[in-house]
Parts: sequence; C-alpha cells; structure tokens
Amino acid sequence: MIVKDLLFELQTEELPPKSLGPLIKSLVNNIDAELKKSQFDFKTVTSYATPRRLAFLVSDLAEQQPDQSIERRGPALQAAYDSEGKPSKALTGFMRSCGLDNPDMLEKLETSKGTWLVYQQHKPGGNIRELIGDILLKSLSTLPIDRKMHWGASRVEFVRPVHSLILLYGEEILPARILNCDSGRTTLGHRFMSSGLINIKSANEYAEVLRDNYVIVDFEARKSLISEQLAKVEALENARVIIDPELLDEVTSLVEWPVALSGKFDPAFLSVPGEALISAMKSHQRYFHLVDLQGKLLPRFVTIANIESKDPQAVIAGNERVISPRLADAAFFYRRDQQTTLESNLERLGNVVFQAKLGTYLDKAKRISRIAGFIAEQIGEDVSLAQRAGLLCKADLVASMVGEFPELQGLMGGYYAHHDGEPEAVVQAIKEHYLPSFSGGELPTSATGQAVAIADKLDTLTGLFGIDQPPTGSKDPFALRRQTLGVIRICIQAGLKLDIRETLAMAAGQHSPDFSTTAVYDYLLDRLGTWYQDQGVPGDTFNAVRFSHQVITDLGDCDRRVRSIQEFRAQPQAENLIAANKRVANILKKAGAIDASIDTALFQSPAESALFAALGVAEADMQAPHEDLEQDYKAKCLTLAALQSTIDAYFDEVMVMAEEPAIRANRLATLQKMRTLFLDIADFSLLQ
Repeated sequence: MIVKDLLFELQTEELPPKSLGPLIKSLVNNIDAELKKSQFDFKTVTSYATPRRLAFLVSDLAEQQPDQSIERRGPALQAAYDSEGKPSKALTGFMRSCGLDNPDMLEKLETSKGTWLVYQQHKPGGNIRELIGDILLKSLSTLPIDRKMHWGASRVEFVRPVHSLILLYGEEILPARILNCDSGRTTLGHRFMSSGLINIKSANEYAEVLRDNYVIVDFEARKSLISEQLAKVEALENARVIIDPELLDEVTSLVEWPVALSGKFDPAFLSVPGEALISAMKSHQRYFHLVDLQGKLLPRFVTIANIESKDPQAVIAGNERVISPRLADAAFFYRRDQQTTLESNLERLGNVVFQAKLGTYLDKAKRISRIAGFIAEQIGEDVSLAQRAGLLCKADLVASMVGEFPELQGLMGGYYAHHDGEPEAVVQAIKEHYLPSFSGGELPTSATGQAVAIADKLDTLTGLFGIDQPPTGSKDPFALRRQTLGVIRICIQAGLKLDIRETLAMAAGQHSPDFSTTAVYDYLLDRLGTWYQDQGVPGDTFNAVRFSHQVITDLGDCDRRVRSIQEFRAQPQAENLIAANKRVANILKKAGAIDASIDTALFQSPAESALFAALGVAEADMQAPHEDLEQDYKAKCLTLAALQSTIDAYFDEVMVMAEEPAIRANRLATLQKMRTLFLDIADFSLLQ
C-alpha cells in the first residue's frame, strides 16, 4: 500500500492570538477523527500554527481506503413474501433502500431465530485524492470561531481572510478549492525577514523550509524557545522573570520568530502598587515583568519581538517609550483614587446595578456585611471586622484604577483601605474576598477574608436562585459554578465550623423572606459531588453520605465522613456489609412502615440474640465522644466493620419474613435498628 505525508496549510491575515491555540487544537482533533471515520490509515497528525497560518502534517497517510463489505439485514424470510409468493411491502421497501429491483440479489442468513434475507455489498475503498476535500471541509466547519469574517466580493467566511492553500500528498498537489482558494504549494515566510513567496516541494520538508525563512511553525517549539530566552534574561539580570502561562501562550501566538529583549522603566513608578504596573505591562504591551530574588518588583521588563533586528537597542528604546505613558496613567489613577476614601465611594455604588432584580452594588455590599457578620459569629471571629470588610469590599469598583484594570478589583480596594487606615484584618479581607478566582485557585487565608468571601458568593447564589436564574448548561454569566465550588473549598479546606443550611437561609433572607433555599442547597450538594468525583472519589460514596440520616450541614464534617467511607470500602469486610445493607434496605422497603419495638423474648435463634447484643455494643461505641475529629468516622466505620460476621450469621440462620406476624415484626424491627445504625453515617446500600 502506498503511504505518503499529507501537508495542509491555510495562510491567512493575522489570527486572534487568544484563539490560535483552540483553533489548531480543534482542527487537528477534527482531521484525526475524520480520517479515522473514513478508515484511512496514518501514523500521527502534527499541528503547526503561527499568527498567519494554520497547518498540519499527517504522517504516513494511506493512499487508499480498505475495501468494505457491508451486510444489511432485511425482513425475515417468512415475512418477505405474501401468500401468493410475491414480495411483501417489507421486502420491496428493503430492496428500494438498497437500490435493488430483483430479490434474487439478496442472500439468505440462517440464525437460531430463523432465516433472514440480507444484502451483501462489496465496496472498493476510495482514494485520498477523491475524498480529502470533503474531509477538510468537515474538519474546518466546526472550528470554535465566535465571529467569522468575509472578504472581497465573496461570501465565504472564516476567522480571518485566507490568502493561500497548500495541500500536498508527498510532492503531489491534491486539487481542491477551500475557502475560495485553490490548492498549491506556495506560502509566505516571515513578513520582514524572508524574501517573499516560498515553494514547498514536499510535505515533509515544510517545517524546515519555513524555519529557513524565519518562521518557526511548531507552536510548542516557539514557546520553548521563548522560555529559554527568558531564562537567559534571568541569568543576565540576576533576577526572576515571572511567566504567566496565559501571557506566554498569547505572546507565542503573536510571533513567528521570537526574540526576547530586556528594557527598563522609571523606578519612580514603583511607588504605585506592583499589581497595577504589572497589569499595565501585561494587558497593554504583553510584557513579562521581573522581580528580584526576594520577589520585589524591579523596574525592568522583557518584550518578545517578532524580528531579529540589526539594532536591538532601537527596538528596546521604542518599547520603553511606549510603556512609560501606560505606567504614568496607572500612577495618575492611583493618586486620584487616594483623594477619596473607600467609605465615601459607597454612595456612588448606589448608582451601579448589580442585577436588575437584586438591586445595586450598594445593596449587595450591605447584604454581604450582614452575612459576613453572621458567618464570623458562627466560626468564632470578630463580627465587627467582618461586617466592616463586607461593607467596603465592593467600594473599589467605582475607582479609576479598577475602571482601567478590572482584574485589579479587590486588590486595589485592599490598598485603598490600608491608605484609609482601616484595620489590617479588613484590608486583607477586601483583598481576598474574590478568591478563589478560578477553579483550583488559591483560597483566602484570613478568617475575616474567608467570612467575606463566603458571604459574597452566597449572596449571589441565593439571589439568582431566588429570582429563578440558576446556571444552565450553556449560560452561567455570574460564574455560579465557580462561586459554589469556592464556598465548598473554603469551608472544607479551612476547616470552618459553619452550618451551611442556616447560612444559606440567612443569606436568602437578606433578599426576600420568600426566597427558598431548597434549590440552591441541592445545587451546592450536586457541585460537592462533582468536586469529589474530580478528586477520584466515586459518586456513590458521596451519595451514601448525602442520603444518610445525618443531613449535611457542616461541609467539613461531611468531608470527614466521605473520606472515611472511601477508606472503609477498601476493608475486606466491606463487600459483605454493603451486600447486607442492600438486602436489608430491600426487605424494609417491601415491608413498609414498621411500628414495633424489639422484644428479646421473641428471639428463636442464638443468631438473633447475638446480633441484638452486637448492635447495642456498636451503638454505644458510636455515640461515645471522640476527641480527634479526623479519626472519629474512621473509628465508627471500623465498629460497623466488626459487625460483619454477626450479620452474616444472622442471615444464614434466620428467616426474617416468618409466617407468624409477631416474630416477623420483631425481626423487621431488628433490621430497622441495624439500618438506622448504619444510616447515622451513610446509606451503605447505595455503594456499588
């Protein structure tokens, strides 16, 4: 079989840098799936992406599909003909779907259930030359493009105008017309450093030829080169370059021939909070910032140029000139914001709508203040500090700096609170209350910050659920999924003794006495279950805890139960105990309500007495206080595990559903006692 490499390249106008990664990833995934679906053999698909091209190389792609044998089963022989021996409607319909007009072209298939008519079709495999056009069009049609453009007089649309198309199979151009371009072997090198049009002779020389023309087409190779250059800057500057992964990806998407250049700015700007300077450098200029070995911001930056200049100092000087007014703007905003206090900003918050049905940000700040105070009281912290931090936590939203750099909300509020002379706990809480800002992000470390962070999130959750605007599969504009997960992580990982149901009720009451918390509580538990699954804890382990007799109110306590049940499942006794619980649950479900107490005089077997005694001992052990909370549920699970042999013996010797009603009711009451004992920890019958 003939195999060759296939090269595809779309050469375009500058592609959106934040879209380049998702575009090429989707394209490669699509082409991989379409080739496999079409049954073309190949080894690998290698992606290439630069600001002006999307490309891939399929290595060792087979020229021909394998021949296909298709078997289609029709009606049973007895249903294929009528009493006169003529084809039935079922048979004629089947032949029509197969494109046949003669039943003699069908074969018979003997099975254990009878004889069937089948159509055997042998189809020769298609050639890549004939099918590649459709494969590419299907792969391109589902790329993640938010807004498409069309250019010239054509109505063809793509993320950016397309200038040329390469489609080579080995050295052969495969004829195709895609996005208004005819396939060829011509592309462009670097915009400034290459000599112009380039002919690609063979698919496998593409990356090398482009590199000779100052284009590194491999995205990951470009990113690695940038990282290496940043490491060299670190060595020369005796400092650390802080590499934000998102910024690194964005810069890699902006250049074809990266060159790292180090510049400086006026040290006087360091009087402005470092986060503001960093935001100005990153968001406006895509600069990497430097810190000294102690982590202090330096008046230095690194820019990644897209050219190997003969006069790099001129390029550096140009970048230094550009960044200076940006930093001056940040300094101006900072000084202007300090002319007013956070508290004086509260009045202006009354003009900023949080949500049309939930009021302004001033309304929200007042609610957060009350909820934070309620939480602080529960967890044993200073109520007044939590209330003060909650009231001021949104006040920087009307500050000039946050208007220019929205990502600094909270952080700038902390700086302004410090300038105003607010207590340090308030300062820290304002800085931390948005945390975690992304899935898996850092959590607030101060107790007051934890109280305000939870209060802010629960206010949003209860409010939006209260007005019947929960998140949907496609819409979550207030990031309720992330905010719910944030509440869960703070409560569990900070070990807070917080009654989440009471807190939800209190938060909902700040909006309206009519707001129910049932839906939001269930949603929180659903997210808790998802969080456990992400950590490798099976869903049935969490559900066993969720549907026990012990309602989940303390998330930290719930976590200890879940972890203990998961450990219990590894015990050798677990399988029999789980099976016994399932059996008991089924028996009790069929029996209905049980209104009887256990009468030991009705015991007829030593196994009944043994189980009753063992349950009594276990109940006493499980009710005994345990100083170590981490070990409490583990000890209780071990107590239940010790019942295994006694329970097994009971079911071996005792017929629960005895004919005599009093005996039967007594035995059901014993099972009810056993099930209740287990349900105080978890519903073991739900474990698989």
